[in-house]
Amino acid sequence: MKTILLKSPAKINLTLKVLNFNKKLMRHELSSKVFLIKLSDTIKVSKSKKLSIKYYINKKKITVQNDIIKKTLIYFDKKYGTNSKFSISINKKIPIGYGLGGGSSNSASILKFMYNFYNIDKKKFYTDAPKIGSDVLIFNDNYPKLIDGLNKLKKINTNKPRWKKIFLLIPLKKNLTNKIFDIYRKNKNMNLYKNLSKNDLLYSSMIFNKEFQNLYNFIVAKKDKFKVMGMSGSGSSIFFTLKSNITEKSLINDIRSKYPLVRIEKSYYFS
Repeated sequence: MKTILLKSPAKINLTLKVLNFNKKLMRHELSSKVFLIKLSDTIKVSKSKKLSIKYYINKKKITVQNDIIKKTLIYFDKKYGTNSKFSISINKKIPIGYGLGGGSSNSASILKFMYNFYNIDKKKFYTDAPKIGSDVLIFNDNYPKLIDGLNKLKKINTNKPRWKKIFLLIPLKKNLTNKIFDIYRKNKNMNLYKNLSKNDLLYSSMIFNKEFQNLYNFIVAKKDKFKVMGMSGSGSSIFFTLKSNITEKSLINDIRSKYPLVRIEKSYYFS
């Protein structure tokens, strides 16, 4: 086979509400409005004599804990009786551990590739994806979605999207998802930031990550400039879209001046 090139997009959660905890699957059930954006990882897949999975950031090889692509292949081979031997190279553009769904997106891209490679019904994705990871199902296509629980989703009709360009702020300190949910369970009745965000996990992030708290409060003070703003997933990334492009340059310069170590990414919504 020739080398296959896969694009693996990021997501943002415009809203996120924690419904309950599923004890059987040991996962939280969420209600969320999710949009995919064009910031993407690139995955190269070629046939090999053995399985090889390598991750890179700016051509530098990195180690990824709890490799979800490996988990996906193990799950797939066990269920469908295959013996997958590929050389897989992932160029990471999506920041790891910031609530942007990069790992889940990688898993979805590989899962869809495997159905095609082994000529298996791609509709199996809807039952396989939730068993691999909570967010994998989101990436079945590029449409925005409403998620309800662990495996229920509905596409959102966006023939006339409110915005196209989006900015992401990436602090140095990332959030630990398990820690954020632990804090949430202990403080869910004390959410002082409930009126500032449509994300139930914001207050937990404020407690856990003081760098994030400082940055978020700085952005909230300028909320009159934004159409949309918030924290994605369990954080600590912050997204926003502007009401007017006239304010873009001055705002970005202001952020860079006050927070020179914060990474700023500009991306676009799939319209």
